[in-house]
Amino acid sequence: MNMSDRKLAQSDRRARFLAAAPDWRASDARVNPRVAIGSIVAMWMLYFLITTGLAMLAGASEQWSYIGRRAIVVVAGILCTFVLYQLLQRVQPKSFGARLAAAMGTAVPLVIVYAAINMYVFFYWFPAPDTGKIITEVQAKYPVAWELVLILDSSIRWYFFFAVWAALYVAFGYANEMRAVERRANTYRIEAQNAQLRALHYQVNPHFLFNTLNSLSTLVMRGSKAEAETMIMNLSSFLRSSLAIDPEQFVSLDEEIALQRLYLQIEQTRFPDRLQVEVTMPAELEHACVPVLILQPIIENAIKYGVAPSKGTIAIRLAASAEYGLLVLRIENDIDPNAPTPEPGTGLGLRNVRERLLTRYGPAAGCEWGESEEGRFVVSLWLPLTQQRG
Repeated sequence: MNMSDRKLAQSDRRARFLAAAPDWRASDARVNPRVAIGSIVAMWMLYFLITTGLAMLAGASEQWSYIGRRAIVVVAGILCTFVLYQLLQRVQPKSFGARLAAAMGTAVPLVIVYAAINMYVFFYWFPAPDTGKIITEVQAKYPVAWELVLILDSSIRWYFFFAVWAALYVAFGYANEMRAVERRANTYRIEAQNAQLRALHYQVNPHFLFNTLNSLSTLVMRGSKAEAETMIMNLSSFLRSSLAIDPEQFVSLDEEIALQRLYLQIEQTRFPDRLQVEVTMPAELEHACVPVLILQPIIENAIKYGVAPSKGTIAIRLAASAEYGLLVLRIENDIDPNAPTPEPGTGLGLRNVRERLLTRYGPAAGCEWGESEEGRFVVSLWLPLTQQRG
């Protein structure tokens, strides 16, 4: 698959992604099984340790026999809570309130089962010495359904224990869902940002092409065949280099300046004696990352409003420096005081530069322009300093 095919496939994937409905997904609200099972075991082990510790501190007799009984009901509690977990996995209403209500309702029958097991362990299978006395007292009050009364009474107390875990499980699921929604929102935000960057990037080429074709037309009308051929070759090289670059990617500063030199060679054909270029770039900044063609509108403006209307030599100076963790680029051009004032432009180029920087970096980057005290037009832009990796 060549580069154009890959870009087309990537565009198709983006289009399908952005067209997809942001529907609710039950899988987002599911809790990792390790987290769920771990929380079940941890909750019941905590119960076992706390109740055993409190009984020992109270000096209750026959604690070792009670530890065995308690361990049995703890295992039963773990199993009942695990069944609750399995049921909740299969019931995933959309709203948080409906999920919580489903969890609370599902816990009721399991609490009753657990309370019944608890009664059989302590009253029938492994009765304590005072168990008979307790049974006699309960039968005296409720002679017909005393076992049911014990189970219901125990269920009311144990329900809150199960409900706490069920609420915790729903909260975990809701947190997972919110993280998934945030991830998708970030993806949409990034795609929208990239779309804006591509739109801003593609505004540059038609503007530049219009100016260059005007220049080429002038050369043809003037009969400057050799200069016209040179400009066509330089234009071809520039377009081949610039259009082959993904507008979302970064290039090194020296690559960006090399692209601008191609453009300046085109303009050098128009102004062989009036255009002078000076570039000051420290070696340590050659691999600094910049958005591709970020300098193009600035150089275009320097040619259009500085070089084109002048009668003498106009210097365009580009200087790069590192200041407080920022890459600062300063582009200035001389202004001929005797030249006629060109018609004001739309400001699209410089606004384009500012918008691209703000879209990509936010408030950490910016662009300003204006006339300096020395009578030059200066454009300064800054962005976070990052270096390309080897």
